[in-house]
Amino acid sequence: MTDPVTAPMTAPAVGVKVRMYRQGLGDCFLLAFPSRPGQRPCYVLIDCGVLLGTEDAATKMKKVAASLRDATGGRIDVLVATHQHWDHLSGFQQAKEIFDQIEIGQVWVAWTEDPNDATANRLRARREGAVRALHAAAQGLRLGGDEDGAGNLEAVLGFFGELGADGRPSAIQQAMAYVLGRGNPPRYWHPGDRPELPGVDGVRVYVLGPPRDETLLRRSNPTSAGEVYEQRMALAPETSFFVAALAAAEAAKAGPALAPEEEELKKLSFPFDKTFRVPVETARQDSFYQESYFGVAGQPGEKDLAWRRIDTDWLGSAGQLGLQLDSDTNNTSLALAIELVGSGKVLLFAADAQVGNWLSWFDLQWPREGEPGNPVTVSDLLRRTVLYKVGHHASHNATLQARGLELMTDPELVAMIPVDEAMAHKPKGGNPKGWDMPFSPLLQRLQEKAKGRVLRADLGAPPQPASVGAAEWQGFEKKCAVTPDYVEITIAEPAPRVRRPHRKT
Repeated sequence: MTDPVTAPMTAPAVGVKVRMYRQGLGDCFLLAFPSRPGQRPCYVLIDCGVLLGTEDAATKMKKVAASLRDATGGRIDVLVATHQHWDHLSGFQQAKEIFDQIEIGQVWVAWTEDPNDATANRLRARREGAVRALHAAAQGLRLGGDEDGAGNLEAVLGFFGELGADGRPSAIQQAMAYVLGRGNPPRYWHPGDRPELPGVDGVRVYVLGPPRDETLLRRSNPTSAGEVYEQRMALAPETSFFVAALAAAEAAKAGPALAPEEEELKKLSFPFDKTFRVPVETARQDSFYQESYFGVAGQPGEKDLAWRRIDTDWLGSAGQLGLQLDSDTNNTSLALAIELVGSGKVLLFAADAQVGNWLSWFDLQWPREGEPGNPVTVSDLLRRTVLYKVGHHASHNATLQARGLELMTDPELVAMIPVDEAMAHKPKGGNPKGWDMPFSPLLQRLQEKAKGRVLRADLGAPPQPASVGAAEWQGFEKKCAVTPDYVEITIAEPAPRVRRPHRKT
């Protein structure tokens, strides 16, 4: 077999080849479309990252980047960065020197990355402030002896990479900045847009999300909404934590100044009036507090008296803010549907879009060529979906049911899941079972809808289900290629018929 690291990636005569890399818990997809006669394929890269804490992550991502360079002949025509999570962008930092060797044609990102968009700037500023506040909370919990609480926060913060020191950009900010810097200029897409793949005929791209509606951006679960992105802040425990932590960061010159609204909430966020507050360092020097809370020589020590202290209890509210921040960032995902015009087959790359992002798609329409009264809708695109890149490693709230998977009724449906179940299930903080990825009920339904054609990064080729005949399964297997480095599927279409001119006799 040809070495998969160095072999060029080919494209079918008509259709597309989709490669999912197997670097761990993270997304990296390379698509090869046939270009016009005599030209090389058009290569589209969607994300390239792996979760923080992955063993030997930098080596793995350098191997992936080298494969991308060789597979594309050193040129990626379209680079898509879906959202600011480390498991989608880390490779652009960890393997930067190899990506520097790759020519980039276009860079596609969501409108939420546009520095000239006022709403996008507010969302990013709030997210970056929250990340710094959560890092401060994790450190505070650890110093206060709450290892589980600190671990839970750090597990969520793993999606954002390492924090920059002394006010410098964080790792995830640097990764996105690198991607944007490779664009000339970057293309910031909005829901309803119709970008074109350069040099490719017979393919249409539909931008589904993220939504402009901030209420939908904050809606991550069917029964609850996030509160990080520009919802007016109320004095809930997680809000008080957010404001207090930002105030601490401001005092340490490590974060942005508080907005007037936040300054007002800061005054209300303390549990006691200023008259009754005693700084911790002052308390440590006072004999009463030493005897009652910190311990003195020859008497109960600090660990014995820790149960009487509440000075770190407020940090426990950080957990809810952390989960909201993670979900709301997922909801800023650039979600794309790619249509193969000849057959009408659709590929759905939803990134990590959650409930609000998905729901917003159903307000969109695109004119259908030659049929002005019959626009293209998302229900129509989902009905024709033959390849679904399963959202957020098949977590519980990144694939809608009635308005999502149940609408995917094409008999050729294949699902691709970029998941590493062993990594997902590693203990994280106070949760000994880690994350439930893939979510069992969702995985079972994917198996049913796709008739067993579920390609996973951690498992490779699926076994043949008893309900699928040998001939049908062999046809599926012929479309797939599985190596230690990637899983690949070819979605080919019949070549267009060439009309011969009528000859008179």
